[in-house]
Amino acid sequence: MTTAARLDIDALARRHFGVFDRIGNEITISDDDRRRVLLLSEQEWSAWAQVRDGGPVPAEPEVPIMLRRLGTATHRLTRIAERASAG
Repeated sequence: MTTAARLDIDALARRHFGVFDRIGNEITISDDDRRRVLLLSEQEWSAWAQVRDGGPVPAEPEVPIMLRRLGTATHRLTRIAERASAG
């Protein structure tokens, strides 16, 4: 993979993690609950949490797997937020 392609993939992962994180902030779920919904170990969560502060995108889980997890989790959190605002 070229360096440019890797940077694009990293940027995509960062954006998706950022969206997930913002929705988590909006509905005020804990970091531990975020970790669990993404099916991450504590070590993996720690590495991904550093992305918030500009840290590198972790190698594990692999980005395609993490993007699927982020998509699923973000969808679920969005549904929770919509139900909360409607009720």
